[in-house]
Amino acid sequence: MILLAMLLALGAERLLSSRRRSGSADPVLARLWPRLPAAVRHVAGAPWLLALAAAAVTAALAWQLQPALLEMLFSAAVLLICFGPRDLADDVQRLRAARSAGDAATVARLSRVLQLGPMPDADHRSLLGALFIQSHERRFGACLWFIVLGPAGAVLYRVASRLAVLIEDSAAQRQAALLHGLMAWLPARITALLYGMAGSMDDALDAFGRVQREPVSGTDGWQRRSWSLLAETANAALDWEDAPDSGPMIASSLDATLAEVLRMETRATLILLALVAMFSAGAWVS
Repeated sequence: MILLAMLLALGAERLLSSRRRSGSADPVLARLWPRLPAAVRHVAGAPWLLALAAAAVTAALAWQLQPALLEMLFSAAVLLICFGPRDLADDVQRLRAARSAGDAATVARLSRVLQLGPMPDADHRSLLGALFIQSHERRFGACLWFIVLGPAGAVLYRVASRLAVLIEDSAAQRQAALLHGLMAWLPARITALLYGMAGSMDDALDAFGRVQREPVSGTDGWQRRSWSLLAETANAALDWEDAPDSGPMIASSLDATLAEVLRMETRATLILLALVAMFSAGAWVS
């Protein structure tokens, strides 16, 4: 059921990518938060309560659905809504086209869009690292929580990952960022390893260990480390060896590297689907 729902959602995302101009969940959250009673918005942990409430409603709806086909279609639709705001490939292809056309304004705008969201430590910030983080936030984070908790898990992660961006109150922002950091801690590391399997695993593991050993600073240092690990591990996986002792092969241009990022995202997605299929087959046999 989970595998089929993921396949449907990923297929729909690819088919509808050119029509998705904004995240389907974001407008709802942007309108909902200001309309909550002030007494609720100022309660400590209000973002946690909102995220849990959205997940609980989703779980209740899924529980009521019969037959199984309807439940699967509902799960796929929820997962699709939790992707976004657009397929990463769509934005990257636009960036490549703008670079090819010499459209500096569009290149600058798309580069800013692709680097929005959670940030690693300053020493680990780069456009390529931001793309891998965006890949996690737009796809893998929701997928991994979907595997664990079904559609409720995808909604829980989507709400948690977006509230810090949409909320203006500083205290609520900190609570939302804390929730996001906690929910992303393990999935970000799993995504990093998926990218390692999709590229050069040896280089990925070296980068993972190096960043893991670096000291953290500040109360939110553990959150930034998650994004640093993802950015550096996936970035290192872009290198591969053509033959023993030949040294790493580096893409000849940024455009070629961007194309390789998209291919790696596809491979990492296929690896995740294969792992889910193996687990499902094992559970069915047992």
